[in-house]
Amino acid sequence: MTMLAEKPVLVATGMDFEARLAEKHGGARAVYGQNRPKLLDGLHTHARAGVRGLLSFGTAGGLLPALKPGDIVVATAVLTADGTFETDARWTQSLLNALPHAYAMPVYGSETPIISAFEKEALASNTGAAAVDMESQVAAGVAAHYALPFAVLRVVIDPADRAVPLSAIAGVREDGTTDAVAVLRSLLRHPRDIPGIIRLAGDSQKAKQALADCRKTLGPLFGLPEPVEVPLHTE
Repeated sequence: MTMLAEKPVLVATGMDFEARLAEKHGGARAVYGQNRPKLLDGLHTHARAGVRGLLSFGTAGGLLPALKPGDIVVATAVLTADGTFETDARWTQSLLNALPHAYAMPVYGSETPIISAFEKEALASNTGAAAVDMESQVAAGVAAHYALPFAVLRVVIDPADRAVPLSAIAGVREDGTTDAVAVLRSLLRHPRDIPGIIRLAGDSQKAKQALADCRKTLGPLFGLPEPVEVPLHTE
């Protein structure tokens, strides 16, 4: 039987660069990709093998105007179309203690990309979420199934008032890698996307740096506290 001290933190991400960051300092095993069934299957496989907790980690779309590229959101809950998943209070507080500039607010787990500024504004108004991603609700469901501690750490990449260029979406492969050729082909068809792609590239660098800084600050286990030991009472 695997001892707790040997178990990793399981991390759910959408992109390969996020997964590499998650695993960079040891102590974590990342599952990533844009294909929901494969992501779900990978998370179940590792959860059954034994993990300390499950973290949703990576970039997110900003829903509130105050959030800028590179801003950190530590979720107090994951909101979905079907209900709400609470995050682990102790782990969430540990993340906030280590990252004092982070925003502590709910995030929304979406089944589809939220691309336009109009969609973001509507989602923020209807849910009160600070940011949106497409993996947190998947991770939350797996964590609930196995009664694992669950937390969310996301960094804003595209702010609320900025649409995601369609050419950027075209360049995301199902396996979470980036297809630069697909982006260029899309730009040839949609040259109006070029300014947006340039802005997104700058925003992406800010988000990646913030994620890397968070990873380094939090240590191998992403700030996950040790389990609380309940003393045995004997007569």
